[in-house]
Amino acid sequence: MARIVVCGYMIRHPVAGNLLAYFHYVLGLHNLGHEVLYLEESGWFQSCYNPINHNYNDAPQVGLQAVQALINTYGVNATVCYVNRDTGTVYGADWQEIKQMLKTADLLLNIGGVCWLPEFLLCKHRVLIDMDPFFTQIGTFAAEGRNEYHAYFSYGVNIGQPNCGIPSDGIKWLPTVPPVVPEIWKTPILTPEDSGEERANLPFTTIANWNAYGGVTYKGEHYGQKDQEFMRLLELPSYCSQKLELALAGKDAEIAEVAKSLQAAGWLIRDGKEISASLSTYITYLTSSRGEFSVAKQAYVKTRSGWFSDRSVCYLAAGRPVILQDTGFSDWLPTGQGVLVFSCLQEAVGCIERVNTNYQAHCQAAGELAEQFFSYKVVLPRLLETVLTTTRTHLSPFPV
Repeated sequence: MARIVVCGYMIRHPVAGNLLAYFHYVLGLHNLGHEVLYLEESGWFQSCYNPINHNYNDAPQVGLQAVQALINTYGVNATVCYVNRDTGTVYGADWQEIKQMLKTADLLLNIGGVCWLPEFLLCKHRVLIDMDPFFTQIGTFAAEGRNEYHAYFSYGVNIGQPNCGIPSDGIKWLPTVPPVVPEIWKTPILTPEDSGEERANLPFTTIANWNAYGGVTYKGEHYGQKDQEFMRLLELPSYCSQKLELALAGKDAEIAEVAKSLQAAGWLIRDGKEISASLSTYITYLTSSRGEFSVAKQAYVKTRSGWFSDRSVCYLAAGRPVILQDTGFSDWLPTGQGVLVFSCLQEAVGCIERVNTNYQAHCQAAGELAEQFFSYKVVLPRLLETVLTTTRTHLSPFPV
């Protein structure tokens, strides 16, 4: 088994969905028997978000407590450290201990590319995992230390394919997908009310940051966020009887204005910040949904990236079907049962009708897809094999 340093964005942004995007790696590696050090650095001035008062500051204590609570809840044997790169203050260990951990580690996984310390170079194998295809490749993320990795992976599974519009930046991006630990999400796929009126009345949901960090212009073209794609489907509730609910986060004034338009069109709106403030609330929200209905960031769609959501894999692991806007993931993931794909309003209506016609079968298929394609038992061993033990130049990212 390996000693692995995992770098991420949990401490600075300890909201439930973000925590889980990284914690699935930490817990998955632990479950596979590896020794894990979770290491995060401050990145920029006042980078630490407090989900209680919604303020930003330089104090990592709230995030450290949230990560440690996850570690304790799931019995993970992992060290958690945080470094303020400006002041040199270290939490969870002393600086010499961290350098020794890096020097003796078998692998450093920099997930998302929002951490970089020169001391990472002490680690003999360094891997970047791009969670945000297109934006990473054009330099929005992971620009610092970009050339200091031994291997590069991306959730943009289609990068390098003829129909994918993401520039490679001169790098060979190997395909990977967000891992999930299904045990976190194990609920009965069908409860007594699932085929009855109570389950039928539950909404399809999703949790979304409306405009995230905004769109960009690249080579004269605009590449946007989810807001533009949701507005294309504004009138969807009027075309179906299914309840559709969005838990939205973002700038309060903007969300308040957007919510008025969405509610007038028939969407149900919830406070995404409230749902994401605690892990238990977040898990309950997903598992109490009929399934997920969501769009993707416009940039993912426009480039046909092949991206699949780290939130959607949680719905699948809970046995909840997902209806998603196609980013090109239909090129590699079986769709039609458990995962349904649309590109326009009319196709979205058809997907909702198909799920509701045979809901039980779609729930069953959702859980099976989670196990086959996204379980940490599938995703992480293949990633580690590529980095640590294989010299093959091409490795199919998914089981056949």
